[in-house]
Amino acid sequence: MTNEELKEALVSQRAVVHQTHPLEPLTRYKCVSAIIYRIKNGKIDVSAELADYSGRSTSIVDPSKVSY
Repeated sequence: MTNEELKEALVSQRAVVHQTHPLEPLTRYKCVSAIIYRIKNGKIDVSAELADYSGRSTSIVDPSKVSY
């Protein structure tokens, strides 16, 4: 997802999927629960926090590997 798509996913609370590698299965998440901005090596690094369906855990992932 792009930065704008990520913001829209956060606001809409739509379910999303994440795939770490093309050969691995998609993992389904309840929603994007946060967008995280960090400074790494002098540049802004963006991460997505995804909430699972149980409501007990989150995963912090690369937004480019997240989709609807």
